[in-house]
Amino acid sequence: MRKLTAAAAAALLMLPFLPAPGAAAAPAGGPPMGWSSRSLGCSVSEASVRQAAAGLAALAPLGYRLVLLDDCWLAPQRVGGALAPDPARFPGGIKALADHLHGLGLRLGLSLSAGTKACSGGGPGSYRNEAADAELVRSWGVDHVRYDWCNIPAADFPGQNVQQIAQTLFPRMRQALGDSVAFAMNNEDGSTVPWLWAKDSGAVAWRTNIYNRPLPDVYATMVDVWETNQLRVQYAGPGSWADPDLIQAGRGGMTEAEYRTQFTLWAVGAAPLVLQADPAAAPKAIVANPKVIAVNQDKLGVPARLVRSDGWYHVLVKPLDGGDQAVVLFNESNRATTIAHRLPAGRYRAEELWTGQVATTTGELSAHVPAHGAVMYRVGPSREQAPPLLTVETDPPAFLGDDRPGTLEPGKEREIVTRVVNSGATARIRDLRVTLAVPDGWKAEARTPATRSRLDAGEAFTVTWAVTPPAGTEPRAYDLTTTAAFTGGTVTGTAVVAVVQAPGTGRTYLSDLAWTSVKNYFGPVERDTSNGDKAAGDGRPLTIEGVRYAKGLGAHAPADIEFYAGGRCRSVEFTAGIDDEVGTAGSAGFEVWADGGRVAYSGVLTGAQPGKKVTASVSGARFVRLVATNGGDNATSDHADFADAAITCD
Repeated sequence: MRKLTAAAAAALLMLPFLPAPGAAAAPAGGPPMGWSSRSLGCSVSEASVRQAAAGLAALAPLGYRLVLLDDCWLAPQRVGGALAPDPARFPGGIKALADHLHGLGLRLGLSLSAGTKACSGGGPGSYRNEAADAELVRSWGVDHVRYDWCNIPAADFPGQNVQQIAQTLFPRMRQALGDSVAFAMNNEDGSTVPWLWAKDSGAVAWRTNIYNRPLPDVYATMVDVWETNQLRVQYAGPGSWADPDLIQAGRGGMTEAEYRTQFTLWAVGAAPLVLQADPAAAPKAIVANPKVIAVNQDKLGVPARLVRSDGWYHVLVKPLDGGDQAVVLFNESNRATTIAHRLPAGRYRAEELWTGQVATTTGELSAHVPAHGAVMYRVGPSREQAPPLLTVETDPPAFLGDDRPGTLEPGKEREIVTRVVNSGATARIRDLRVTLAVPDGWKAEARTPATRSRLDAGEAFTVTWAVTPPAGTEPRAYDLTTTAAFTGGTVTGTAVVAVVQAPGTGRTYLSDLAWTSVKNYFGPVERDTSNGDKAAGDGRPLTIEGVRYAKGLGAHAPADIEFYAGGRCRSVEFTAGIDDEVGTAGSAGFEVWADGGRVAYSGVLTGAQPGKKVTASVSGARFVRLVATNGGDNATSDHADFADAAITCD
């Protein structure tokens, strides 16, 4: 279980679910939607912005209208005391760009700094020039200003803390801009605690992402940022939105399911939906779903409340204008699982907004949610005659909290269970037929009957399948999809399974095997070299106290490297130590885990110590993990070597 999530869950659930002051009043508009030039960095130009705007214009009917110039648009120096755009990057000027965007039905936003310099690009800040800068951007036709917190001259404010300084500088620009320009506060490290006072200062949005800034295109960090945001949304509401940072869909670092999850969490959280990818490249199936966007832009303006969380599985509820509610079931874990939420007694219409599937239920709202996935229902009272809600499970976990995907080996048969539950309980299902779709070349044969004449309210129907991936199947993740067809409709449920290959007989170096999962503090784990720096492949020869090793794994603690053993291996051995590339600095503990239990521990080793031989019995274990833990100080130099790491199997 993710420690951060587990620790945060109780605090998140204890937050009061109160609409922001004035929530009953009609908001000025929903959370901002648009595109940011952040990915372009200092290669941003007038031409590239116009190109992105052309793509965004196609999304404008859905609400995407803001084109936000991040840093690097400014000239290095003021011209005649006034801000000026970089003449090489924006030769036509900002007013001409604003006019062009307005002609497309879009709005222009600029980043400015509350300090003496911009955050990047070398341009000037607006400190002590707020009135003149505000008048200038208004004359250009700018519609939105994102005010950054960079290069603040704290010495000019003796005796004041960061929050007090911010409560002077941010409102100063807000007032100078006037009501015609939207104003967003962007304090990335959270030191000004904007959630406590931003609404009263007239900020349309305020950043909550203090965990990692800016948000990278990585699932685990995205989830951490979401959790941090959930701790702040109690302060958000109509006209003043909690901003966890940009939408990553289309950048390529996450899967389609993970991008859909981010969009779902941001939408139900009433967060700004501002794209980072080129609008033309952003997947329309995710960013252009009008029903999901409608939840985000709902005029009641209340962010979702986390009503259930146990560290892996989360339920969020957002009240909507008119009495409906949006319910999100989010599976943070690595294995598909069923998540349920109980509504008050009654009869409800439940529409899953990503598939468009409509069902009825007497109160049980459940779904088999894919790993890293989220489903989003719009729920309201209804007497509509629709099929009952079916929960369709593929390879459900054997126990609650099982975070590992189901596994298969090439050329070997394994039984997979599918289960269909009439969880909606509003009617009887007739003529049920269950099928299991597997990748091309695989075999899937039903070992138990796959049809049933009826499925009454609350009943479950289980089918056992013999599934065999062909010999030579590439070890990686694959989708298995169950379809439940019945009179009046069909429902599907998908799970990810992993094809894994156990080591051969005898002794095998672990660096020659594919791992099933890996986590590393800084940069990737390297094979047969030290960890090196952040980039892949930048390691050096594995060396501990002057002794070089040709084979092994170079990690940076804390690290966790998992291998499939298939219950057929006897022992793991390696020489543990801190690599010489960090000198005498660094410290780490080295562990071996066999399934759920630790079977060996080196104790804490430092960079001033020689390597230590570690041997562990792993008999019968399906999975083996090499773990490097922090030695108790900071992790900067904890370059942990598993030198000559090998596994012996029968």
